Amino acid sequence: MIIIRLGIRELALHARLTFVMSLAIGVPLMCFFFLNALQTGLQVRYPETLDEFLVVQVSGSFGEFFGSRLPASMSDELRQAGASLVIPEIHTIVGTTYADAILLRGIQLDNYALVNEYRMIAGRPLLPGDQPRLAMIGSRLASSRSVLPGETIQIRGRDFRVIGIFDSLTYSGNEAWISLPDAQTLLGWGTDVSIYLIPRGETYRDGDILDGGVSIVQKGDSNAALVNVWQPVFRLLGMVAIALGLAASVGLASILWRLAWLQRRSLAILRSIGFGKASLTGYLLVQSGVISILGFMVGSLGARLLGAFSQITAAGISIQAVFDSRVIVASMVFAAGITIAGSIMPAWWLNRFNLVELLRSE
Repeated sequence: MIIIRLGIRELALHARLTFVMSLAIGVPLMCFFFLNALQTGLQVRYPETLDEFLVVQVSGSFGEFFGSRLPASMSDELRQAGASLVIPEIHTIVGTTYADAILLRGIQLDNYALVNEYRMIAGRPLLPGDQPRLAMIGSRLASSRSVLPGETIQIRGRDFRVIGIFDSLTYSGNEAWISLPDAQTLLGWGTDVSIYLIPRGETYRDGDILDGGVSIVQKGDSNAALVNVWQPVFRLLGMVAIALGLAASVGLASILWRLAWLQRRSLAILRSIGFGKASLTGYLLVQSGVISILGFMVGSLGARLLGAFSQITAAGISIQAVFDSRVIVASMVFAAGITIAGSIMPAWWLNRFNLVELLRSE
């Protein structure tokens, strides 16, 4: 207890220095905290799922997002091969920049509910027999564009009236859904589509390759692919956060050494009356721990503010930070690493001196 009180008292006497070091630790912690929250938000929003349908697309394309285009005749080929149900859809990105990009899906109004899971949160869904130029949009798209049912949204320069807003656990929460004929007319595709959806477990299997550069993939694989696309970015930024943490631990070690050196005589007296070398290490750990706790509070508050007021949106995909228990534990481990790294070197250096040298130094 004496060592703990002595360490805290020394920090109180140097309150400004303690505050500055807390900020120095708080900044890398904020970066680490926020990056982990974004990564968790990506994984939570776009989980890997096992769907009952397969996707027929151009080989090597990102069919459930964009890049695939197949002729109407492919539908007859799939039925002749034994597919009991063939559902065509258009999946593409429209817009001139990343800022105004919209994920567009053209759907068959008769059966799109069979292959797409969603929950209406406002308005109504698209129904067979609806007039042209109607759309139902995902909740994240509606939020980013501030659109409500009854209002219009521009898709590739054309006005579509929003009749409903839906939510989904997949990337489709960023999409605008319109009828398949509307999408074909809007894009000038004629009768072409992006993909065909067929039941899993019938004629084809995931990984099959068809003639003409067409492949079969599991529906929902795009979620995993989307997460994988972002992973290199998170790894790079994570390395930057770790580098900042190492720099903070070096600065912390320098400050702790200086504070301990100023109290070397008091520490030597404590050692001379029975306190061991572990006491000096404990003294430094107490100071390092207090500074790191303050830094953790600063970093977590900054990360939550960033998460509340920022949302990453690129090519129609949005990512929101999620602060769950995994993120908090990982950030605490990161803070503990800075604490230990900042204490070891000054403790080792000061413990090299013997009692006589510490007592007679002025």
